[in-house]
Amino acid sequence: MWIVVLATSALLAIGRIYDERLSINEFNLALFISIVFLTIAFLLISNIKKIAFTKSKLLLYLFYLSILFSSPFLWYFFDYTEYGLEKFINFLLIVIPISIIVIEHYNVKYVTNTIYILLAVTFLLAILSTFGLFSSDRIDGRTATLGGGPIVFARWMGFGIITLFLFPNNLRNLYKYILILFFLILAFSTGSRGPVFSLLLTFLLYIFLNFNKIIIKLSFVIVLLTSIFFFTDLERNISNIGNVDRVFMNISNNGTNIKSTSTRKNLAEGSFMLIKNYPFGVGPGNWQTIANQIRPTKLMPLEYPHNLFLEVACEYGIHTLIILILLFIYIFYLSYNKMLSYNKNKSSLYPFLFYLLFFLSINSLISGMLNDSRLLFIVISFLLINKPLVKS
Repeated sequence: MWIVVLATSALLAIGRIYDERLSINEFNLALFISIVFLTIAFLLISNIKKIAFTKSKLLLYLFYLSILFSSPFLWYFFDYTEYGLEKFINFLLIVIPISIIVIEHYNVKYVTNTIYILLAVTFLLAILSTFGLFSSDRIDGRTATLGGGPIVFARWMGFGIITLFLFPNNLRNLYKYILILFFLILAFSTGSRGPVFSLLLTFLLYIFLNFNKIIIKLSFVIVLLTSIFFFTDLERNISNIGNVDRVFMNISNNGTNIKSTSTRKNLAEGSFMLIKNYPFGVGPGNWQTIANQIRPTKLMPLEYPHNLFLEVACEYGIHTLIILILLFIYIFYLSYNKMLSYNKNKSSLYPFLFYLLFFLSINSLISGMLNDSRLLFIVISFLLINKPLVKS
């Protein structure tokens, strides 16, 4: 199981079965990890003798089955692309087996170890970006590293912030909050509004649900931060890192100042037009091609609509989207109830998982895609583990 936890965490970080960025001479580390994981995954999944279904688990497995069976069928009518095939294989061989293994074999110990490893990945990315190692050269100055984009990097920083803030650990508050501030500055430096906005909504939800408990601490933090920004040069120094100004590009001293290129609006319009013409989907990877055929006067510049619901509806059909929406409804209800049920247990992982679920869900609806939402589906899988995620 230790090998499984390590391999699982590595594949969640890499996101691909084969990654040319991890090649040393003729040895590819990602492919080696994938072979080890898939071999053990086959043994673990084949060893499952009985599955106890709940509504949420049934919806998750139905969603996976819908993607598996609809993709080859839709490719038969709409053809396939290399991008779509890669996307399908990575979801099939990474997200689905990890999700099944987590649900059927994991317990609180394995979940805890996985979170710690992913937090170490976040810290590694932060250090590499700080020293400019393996950084992606971008004209716009947005922070990114190891070949990943600014959105992905900002999402990892958001994961690190929520983990440090809510995950039960013995880290001293001083070190914890220094790291949170470090990750937050790096998240802003990416210029990615989606993950930053998702993080803001997550903490607003936390304040709303815990207002009576944190009002004194919250007031102190607000006064401290306000004093720091007014009486030091911290604001000016932060604005010189990466592309922080892009996060606030729609805000001016006089109020709202629209500078956006309306890309999200055009992506949504193209998606709704595609759904109207092909309600049963066009197959993974075909969104951009078919959308541009329908609207040749307004070409889609990106390969996916930056919204998980729209992507699923366009590429896998309305029926798959309905399953996904029902899954979201049931899993949020389940997560909230579990958080309340174990509220008095300080070792409970459910508060952390609830807010992480919210953060990743908002991310997926603002600037996400199916394969980039792998952490979201693994968090959903954590919540479906039958054994309580609390230390006895």
